[in-house]
Amino acid sequence: MRAARAIASLLLAVAATPAATETTESSLVVGIVGSSLSGDSCHLSFQIRNRLFGDLRRFVADFTARSAAGTEIGRGVFAAGRVRRLQPFQRVASFSVPQGDAAACRAVASVELEIQSCVLDGTGDVGVAYCENAFRPNGGEILVELAGQVPDGPAEELLVDALGVTFSNLTRTLATAHGIPGTVQGLVVVAIPQPVAARGLREGDLVVEVDQERVPTLDDLAELVRAARDRGQKSVLCMVVRDGERHWLVAHFLAETAPQKGDSSG
Repeated sequence: MRAARAIASLLLAVAATPAATETTESSLVVGIVGSSLSGDSCHLSFQIRNRLFGDLRRFVADFTARSAAGTEIGRGVFAAGRVRRLQPFQRVASFSVPQGDAAACRAVASVELEIQSCVLDGTGDVGVAYCENAFRPNGGEILVELAGQVPDGPAEELLVDALGVTFSNLTRTLATAHGIPGTVQGLVVVAIPQPVAARGLREGDLVVEVDQERVPTLDDLAELVRAARDRGQKSVLCMVVRDGERHWLVAHFLAETAPQKGDSSG
């Protein structure tokens, strides 16, 4: 059965539907928790957290390791046998680099997966398509982020008038200041100048989704907020990372920013 390739981060896509507890959330979370160099091989430590309705019996994927700029660094195969439900599983996979080139290994910022085989217990050998339906109901590409590697670049800020909140792209400085782990794509709340603005949001929150759509850039956020206001919404649902945990919060629009009848401007 032909494997499908997608574009949304698996780590984010599987969390697109709010869940009350880990035991009731149906998802498969794949992450990379470290890298190391040995001779001419770069070793990546993959971790799988299985929150599906049964044990994962087989998981095989080709992977492409990329730099922060998206440049290909190397290719390899990640394979796992039984991954029991609700029990974290870790396995190392490797790819070749020039001997002694530790910089190439350290430069890995993300890993793109193309699933070749994925079978759950009790389902028969139905292959990739079934597993995609099981843990990626919204489809999209799979991009596994490398934990601990935060982009090191300048901060750009945007005041979203409808919310009365100033956001910034995630930088290494902001990640350190607010204790934001890993490289989850999102936008940092850097200022809430009006006390009544965006009830529930706090400075230092990393907003990763708005109305169940990812917001990797400030432009994405502005467009989603504008579209929500145009639909007559009075708030947006935000997924935020706070103290290393994900939360769903409702951010209310300021009353004075509500568009007037016949006003189609953003």
